[in-house]
Parts: sequence; structure tokens; C-alpha cells
Amino acid sequence: MRRSERLITAWACLAGLFLWVPAVGVPMVALPLQPMDFLVLAGVPLIAINWRKLCVRLGAIAMTFVASVGMSFFVAGGEMLVLLHALALALPFILLVGITLRYPNARLGLLNGFLIGAGGSVALFFAQILIGAEALDFRTNTAFSLPPQYRRGFALFPEVSTYATHSIIALAVCICLLLHPEKTAHRPRTLIALATGLILALLLSRSTSFLVIAPLLCALAAGHARKLDSRTLLWLVLITGLGAFLLTVFFNTFYAERLETAAASRSAAMRLASVLGGLSTLWRGEVFGVGLGENQEILRRAYDIGRALDLRFGQLPQGVSSQIIARIFEEGWPAVISFAIALSFLLRTAFTRAQDPIIAALTVIAVGSFLTALLVTGYRGVYTNWLWLAIPAAALTAQHPVRRSTTPIVRPRIRKSINKDALRA
Repeated sequence: MRRSERLITAWACLAGLFLWVPAVGVPMVALPLQPMDFLVLAGVPLIAINWRKLCVRLGAIAMTFVASVGMSFFVAGGEMLVLLHALALALPFILLVGITLRYPNARLGLLNGFLIGAGGSVALFFAQILIGAEALDFRTNTAFSLPPQYRRGFALFPEVSTYATHSIIALAVCICLLLHPEKTAHRPRTLIALATGLILALLLSRSTSFLVIAPLLCALAAGHARKLDSRTLLWLVLITGLGAFLLTVFFNTFYAERLETAAASRSAAMRLASVLGGLSTLWRGEVFGVGLGENQEILRRAYDIGRALDLRFGQLPQGVSSQIIARIFEEGWPAVISFAIALSFLLRTAFTRAQDPIIAALTVIAVGSFLTALLVTGYRGVYTNWLWLAIPAAALTAQHPVRRSTTPIVRPRIRKSINKDALRA
């Protein structure tokens, strides 16, 4: 293994682990930064070293990303700090993840780090449930809003729903690895134990995200791991039946309190109003959005839409409860074009069965990242929301590399002949 590959592998292992600690601030630093921020900055030289590993598809993602952010800032205005975050942190992270998928050891390290982080988060979640969330609240990153979470676990995330989405993604990864015909170094017993812990944690979380993302992502993980035959259909039926049973238990036991207090309906109404308000730039003629970081503009529009649709909710959060919708709100139509290109890569990757189980598992993470960024969280600092822009483009190149022709070029010999008839003439 070359030195550059060892470095990118080490970076990938830490990146997979740091995806689970966004709410932990780095001590003795004036700015509210998390460990992943420093890891991305430290990995920037690796981009220069491994620039040949950047594929054309990933280049298209990067160029449209820069164009969307840049046009929004220079035309519609916005906050300089948000622009710096996009260009100095989000963009290098996308490129580094894309480079990671070009090395087999590095993508295995990324997956292993993610699963180790999942196991540690599950253990901390249960400790918060048993001992008390107030006693085990280690959230110090003030870049996020850190509301109190009484009688609910959240591990090292800003709030419960963000933890729940990551746990759902990890559960789908376990299902994909268990069902894939090509086995990996991951022990089935370990994966089953982790999946069991994740299911119990999701039931105890009482998060709406479990209802929104888990059924679709787990079914896709099972279908993506195997060919569509009778055995795969049987597994899908079993997983669907188990999912229906768990959802029934979830509704009747853990979710009953939220249903009685109408907290679930208010949460759904709040998300609907904020999403429709975020999309309002598309039909109001704001081609380049309202400007980078101007999420507070969503409040008035969301309240107007709530009154028009007779939606009942309390106070709206500062911003849109969807990172994708938030970027469309801020950047306008250029963001829509950028997302359309990335979504085409994601759909092609998701509906193509990967022979490599590691790539299959990372594809499941990418789909979960997309669903989370679309339906649940709007945080820029949650790096998992950026994975769906990087993994599919690089995974397509890793599965179908461009092969150079090895056939030697045969140049025809030029025969010099004298036309005797022409000479006679």
C-alpha cells in the first residue's frame, strides 16, 4: 500500500467515526467547530496528492456546486461565513469522500468507522435513557441549536431526530451486509447484535424520522444487496412484515404519548409549511434564491402558507427542516440543476446491484443521506447530509472504470510505387 493510500485510508476511518459526533465542539477554539471540520481541513493536501483519482462525474458535482453557491452569493447576496463553509469545508469533504471510494481499503475504512460510531452511539443512547440525558449531555457545539431533550436519548447529536436518521442508515447498512452474497470481514453475529441495538434505540427514540425513512431505506437495502429472485422477494416480505410489526409496536407503545399530545401532527405541519415556504422561490421568480444563509426569511412565508392551508403548529424553528429545500430557498434554480445531476447519479447507483458489498453498503448510506437531507434535517454542519453528492458519482466510476485500450495501434505501411503509365505520359 502506497503512502498516499495509507493516508486517505486513515482519513476515511476517522471520517466515518466523526460523522457521529457533530454536536461536540473542539475545546480551546474560539469558533464553534466540530472534529470533522478539522479533519476536512487536514485532508485538503490529500486532494492535491490524489487529484488523478477525481472522476469526471465528481467533477461535474463539484463544478455545479461551486457555480450554484457562487452565483447565489454574488447576485442575491448573503453571509460570507456561509460561503466560506461551503467552499472550505463542504466542497473538500465531497472531494475527499469521492477520492476515498477509489481505494478499496479506504472505502472499507470509511464503512468500518461509520459502524464503530454507530455502536458507540447506541451505547451512549441507552446510558442516557437509563441514567438520564441531563447527566450525560456532552453537546458543546454552539453552531447548532441545542434544545433540552428530557427523557430522550440523542447520543452526540444536536437533537433526537438527527440521531434517529443516522441509526436508521446504520440499520440499513447492517441489513445490506447481512444479505449480500459476497461476504466481508464483518462478522454476522456482530452485525445482528448492532442491528438489534439500533432497532431498540429507534423504538425508544420516539422520533417521527423512524416512520418516514426506515421502511423505504431498509427495503431498498435488502433489494440492493441481492438479485431480484424468489429468495430476495422472500427476504423483502420478511423484512416488510417485521417492519410492519415494529411500526405497530412503535405506534401503540412508544409513540402513543406523542399522538395524545398532538406533537406528531404539529411536527408534520411545521415541516410541511417550512418545505413549501422554501420552494416558494421557484414560482416567485427569484432565480438565484434569497441569498446564502438567509434562512430566517422562511418564517414569514411558512406562516403565510400555514394560514392558507389551515395548518396548526407552534413556533417554527430558525430555518428550513430540509437541507435540500434550504439550499433551493437560498440558491434558487442553480441548486435545482445541481441536485438534478446528483440525483441522476444516485438513482443509477441505487438501482444497480453492486458486486462489491462495501460499495453496496456505501450506496445505502448515500440513499439514506439523501432522504435525511430532503425530509428530516436542515443542518449544514451535519456532514452526513453531504454524502449523497459524493458517493454515487464515485461509486459509478469505481464499479465501471474507464478502461484504456491495450491494442497496439497498427499504422499501415506506405508503399512507394511508380506509375509507369504516368511516367510514360
